[in-house]
Amino acid sequence: MQTDPGPWQRYQQLYQHCVSQDDTTATAEALYKTAIRLSKQREALDTTITYDGINQPIHQLPASLWRIEVLLYLAGCYQLQPINRRLLLLAGCCSALVSAVQTSPLPYPALTAARQLKALPQAASVVKVLSGCYATERKQPQWQQTLLSLLLTQSEYLSNRSEWQGQLATRLMLSQSDYELDILHQLLQQPVTELTPQPDTFAHLLQHSRFSELRHYDNKTLEHYLTTSPERSAPLLALASQLNRQQQSVHSVKLAIGIIGRDALPAALAQAELQHYLSALHHPWQDVFSQFCHVLAQALQLFMPKLQSTDSRLLALCCCAPLWLNPLYQRTALVNRTTTGYQSAFTPALNCQSETYLPQLIELLQLYQLDHYSAAVTAWLQPSTSQRLTVVAVNLQLAWHSSLVLYCAASAQSFNALLSKTATAGNTAVAADVWLQQLIQRSQCYYPISLKL
Repeated sequence: MQTDPGPWQRYQQLYQHCVSQDDTTATAEALYKTAIRLSKQREALDTTITYDGINQPIHQLPASLWRIEVLLYLAGCYQLQPINRRLLLLAGCCSALVSAVQTSPLPYPALTAARQLKALPQAASVVKVLSGCYATERKQPQWQQTLLSLLLTQSEYLSNRSEWQGQLATRLMLSQSDYELDILHQLLQQPVTELTPQPDTFAHLLQHSRFSELRHYDNKTLEHYLTTSPERSAPLLALASQLNRQQQSVHSVKLAIGIIGRDALPAALAQAELQHYLSALHHPWQDVFSQFCHVLAQALQLFMPKLQSTDSRLLALCCCAPLWLNPLYQRTALVNRTTTGYQSAFTPALNCQSETYLPQLIELLQLYQLDHYSAAVTAWLQPSTSQRLTVVAVNLQLAWHSSLVLYCAASAQSFNALLSKTATAGNTAVAADVWLQQLIQRSQCYYPISLKL
């Protein structure tokens, strides 16, 4: 943290001034505006939150502001995108202000702040974070909990900086939440190296990709590189374990390269690099995205049988990668409760319509030597009535829509319409149920009901 006391003093002075004013929390609008001022002042400090910074802070902050530092440290641990980090900070400031103006300690300050802001339309996103706090106390199921609310709750469990390690130990013993145990792991152990910026931007992947050089390495050079990079070799070892006849686990990089073969190696290397990048994002929906990607890869092999398994997996991963970059999922529960029941919050059919989805996908295809699919994905994501679909474009869309039907319980209307086109073109007509039954057998998929923290 910065050693210059000036900005930090101004930040604390603003906080003390806000707390001392009688009208700070008099109305929902006053509370919201004050929290915005405080959060912007904290953002302006632009400091990197380190473990030492919360364990032995240079600046003696009030308990409420120290808890915000803990909150920001956790935001860094989980690689929150900027928009979600700002939302979490704003929610933390709302809760801190509500707690600070009370004459006696509040048991659940975030929930109190949520009730006060509930009637304010512009605070809807903040209210959603605040109202999701203390899920364990409210006996809320795991699949309805969100990462941002879990992080805010964890910071509010800490009441005293001087005794915070003891409080963490107590929480560890008494916790009834697997999510909390995962978060406590981030706070109980000092990292060997302080948090460094992870490859959390799409531009970072494009700029630092080594695929173009790795694909030309000979086996010996490639083996040396992968041996010294376990996180990049893991996907190749997993692939080799699946490909060998005995289905035995492969632990040797040299053996894995031999099993995969030189022809399939470039796609395997590309998949390993992209998987490493996506895993480094520490996305709470990691398991959901990975399962959908697996289903799509199997669907591609089903509708494009001449495609090698490594190519189908890479193509599926490129098609799904933009989902990891969508900030909405990072703050969303796996399942939403509606007036008609429960509904999955996973909506890839809507996500692929965003203005960033196609450009990101095209860049990935170009990066990993799959640009011959660019026209097919463009025809899929930007359909034109005057454009005649190629066989590749039709099969790509059949794979996508069948995956949506199977994994997301989407309507089969688009899938059936595409199947009708293939039958009209003179191909043997196969019923949609038959295709889906084959996809079920090939993928053996499941829908995770807990976040990956």
